[in-house]
Amino acid sequence: MNFVRLWGSGYLSPRRFIDELSDKRAPHWGLGAQCLRALLDSLLVYLPISLMGRVPPTPSFLPVFPTERYFATLVWLTPLVLISQLLLSTAFIHCTLRLLGRTSDFDRLVNLVGMTALVVGAVLVPWDWAWFAIGGVGQYFLGISHLIIDLWAVYLVVLGMKRMLGIPTWLGIALNVLGLAVSLVVAMVFMRSPF
Repeated sequence: MNFVRLWGSGYLSPRRFIDELSDKRAPHWGLGAQCLRALLDSLLVYLPISLMGRVPPTPSFLPVFPTERYFATLVWLTPLVLISQLLLSTAFIHCTLRLLGRTSDFDRLVNLVGMTALVVGAVLVPWDWAWFAIGGVGQYFLGISHLIIDLWAVYLVVLGMKRMLGIPTWLGIALNVLGLAVSLVVAMVFMRSPF
């Protein structure tokens, strides 16, 4: 199955998505997927709003990146942040599984989490622009709506952990939610709501 068909199966056939992903070269597919997801955010969200002259609703925490130019900074910073988030959340899940005496495979987890991030992240781009177009946006609404949409990512990763590694559903849910929380710390420091 090629990359695009695998990506599409993440929406239409979760079991096929997981089964096909199990056979893909790891961690290459997951890293590639996260890079593509980062490019989508950089070029289709942050570059246009930077060119529109918009300013983030919350100030920059980092003096080296002034608030008035922060969206232009996110054009190149987003890939670094998203890849860091992928590796951090996957490392947390992997290390926790190993500490619990469970089987784990870091490379396969990177594939799973990275491809899942692309499946969900590709939906978030048009979602954000749709809400901007109708004028119903706010950073808190977008944040909450992203968390709701992220439930699909939790489902896919938990299903993948169960089918690939034999991890019980309850543990998969707990690790996935905690992994998201760990990676959210990075997002809170560097990322800003586009609207």
